[in-house]
Amino acid sequence: MKTLLTLILIICSIITYGQTNSTHKIEKELQDCLDSSENYTTKGMTDCVSRATEKWDTELNLKYAQLLDLLTAEQKEKLKIAQREWIEYRDKEIDFSNQLYYDMKGSMWIPVAAQTKLELIRQRTFELESYILNLTIDK
Repeated sequence: MKTLLTLILIICSIITYGQTNSTHKIEKELQDCLDSSENYTTKGMTDCVSRATEKWDTELNLKYAQLLDLLTAEQKEKLKIAQREWIEYRDKEIDFSNQLYYDMKGSMWIPVAAQTKLELIRQRTFELESYILNLTIDK
């Protein structure tokens, strides 16, 4: 069971994190946490993912604030609307994911559900960062 859970999280990490060219500090910390033998439990893995999710959420908020500073008044309003709608989407997606995975048999699905939340926040952070990079490329 531990082996299967570890394998699932590794596959999720490879799929998720393998899409970028460099390893972000938060990803490295998450992998180090997951690699620690004391975290080869459902609770340990879930705690690792939850801590990383909190860090990604902080990073997302920083990128959001940075992007707002670069935009015109009209662009700011559109971003605020988009962000509110993204938050609504995120919450609904997390609700669905939790329901799906918690209904499945086995505690191994708990960290997988936590990984879904992490990935949503991580991806949005990269989207906002991409806007920032595109706006500052010539500066």
